[in-house]
Amino acid sequence: PPLSVGLPSHLPSVWMLSFVVLAGQLLLLIGGAVFGSLVLLLLLVKWWLERPLRQPIGRVRAGGPFKGQAPDDDTYEVCIVGAGPAGSSCAYFSVKGGVKTLLLERKTFPRDKYCGDGVCTPAINILEEMGVMKTLKENNEVKFADAGGLVSPAGLSYIGASVEKLGNAAACAVKRLHLDMRMAFAARDAGASLLEEQDVIGAEFDDSRGIWTVKTEAGASYKARLLVCADGAPSRLATKLGYCTEAPKGISSRAFISGKHNTNFDGVCFYLKGALPGYCAIFRHPNDELNFCYYLIPCGKEGMCGDVSEKDLPRLHNYAIKEDPFVSAAIGKQAKIEPMKAAALRLARQGVSKSYGPQLLIVGDAAGQCDPLTGEGIHTAMIGGKQAALTIIEMSREGDYSEESCKVYEDRWLKEFGHDFPISVMGSWLLWKCPMLIDATAAEMQRQGDKMLALWAELMTCMKPKTYFLHPSIALPLGVAVVRRYLSTLIFGEAKRQL
Repeated sequence: PPLSVGLPSHLPSVWMLSFVVLAGQLLLLIGGAVFGSLVLLLLLVKWWLERPLRQPIGRVRAGGPFKGQAPDDDTYEVCIVGAGPAGSSCAYFSVKGGVKTLLLERKTFPRDKYCGDGVCTPAINILEEMGVMKTLKENNEVKFADAGGLVSPAGLSYIGASVEKLGNAAACAVKRLHLDMRMAFAARDAGASLLEEQDVIGAEFDDSRGIWTVKTEAGASYKARLLVCADGAPSRLATKLGYCTEAPKGISSRAFISGKHNTNFDGVCFYLKGALPGYCAIFRHPNDELNFCYYLIPCGKEGMCGDVSEKDLPRLHNYAIKEDPFVSAAIGKQAKIEPMKAAALRLARQGVSKSYGPQLLIVGDAAGQCDPLTGEGIHTAMIGGKQAALTIIEMSREGDYSEESCKVYEDRWLKEFGHDFPISVMGSWLLWKCPMLIDATAAEMQRQGDKMLALWAELMTCMKPKTYFLHPSIALPLGVAVVRRYLSTLIFGEAKRQL
């Protein structure tokens, strides 16, 4: 019979195993290439968005017309209109630099301002530098947020203690009634001339003399070489001078809560469906008092804050307090709740194309220096005020208050925090369109604990630039969390809100 030679019976399984191994290696290579490309793309986008940080800051022009000339007895070097956080910080650091400074306040201290009252780390540092924080502590007017967190649109929540990771609380609560008064008095004690009950109605510039004349409702007038508009979001003065061209588009509410309540944390943000990218928050004050606030952030169509508008604020405010499961549970049924107050928000330079002019600076809310992702403006106002003061000191030394020199101030505040505004605007839009991003963040906090909470606190309180969200160590885990959250929702349905 013919000789037949057969292949070993185990060879097909060997070929199959080899194929599986090769396919696995190929998938690993593809996965590695995709992962590497994502990392590279994130780093490139981050690098591109951080271009303003690498831009050189201009210099105050040397040898100006006022160099070596002290102002007349009836003339100040700088007149600051508005004694809020921006104006008072500007006045304090200006006078500390030897500048003859006038600070005008429309009302009499103590006076209230409708605000969320949250003061974050950069502002805390400035308050320490001014000696104000010491006074606030001595008078029991500040409560540090040692325990806090967030609640996502789907009801995922995490409350922890970021202070254990950061070393210090990322924020504190101070009533504006106390904060503004203490800051203005610190500027006065440092040497600034503080005048209260000065309702400024306009200012005129004498180009031939290089002098501003500031006029009040009562008929008083004051002269200065440099004018600083720090009169808040509506900024009547910057509007009259033509630098502010539209009304503020953001808005926030406030209600103080006293008596018996169920809140066992110091500060929590609630991202409720229907009002994104806006949110509400509860901050604990000394004596166990609470501040409830609701922020509506402009986003989407003109005049809209996502899917709602300014006129919806009372409804949203009252709904959260009375019906939202988490908020209403934290407040309880026996608490005494103040009627809602509201204030305008000017975010991300809205309506203010430039914050300077010839012998003119615009600072704080008047310049639209509020963060367009959080609505927070106290720390940016203080940083802006300090950067204005540093520029004023240099201009005073060189005797030059020209528009070119005043532009140095804008270069400085844009480099300090304004470079973050474009990515904050993008972040607001993403939160509005993809609430799952906040759900994923809360899920990551539940998974990583206080480490993730501390990082979130750093990014949302200006301790780190928001471009850090694009760092691969942050963006990739959050991306995985979004996918995980999406699959979980797809398979198991919408999670119920957890208290």
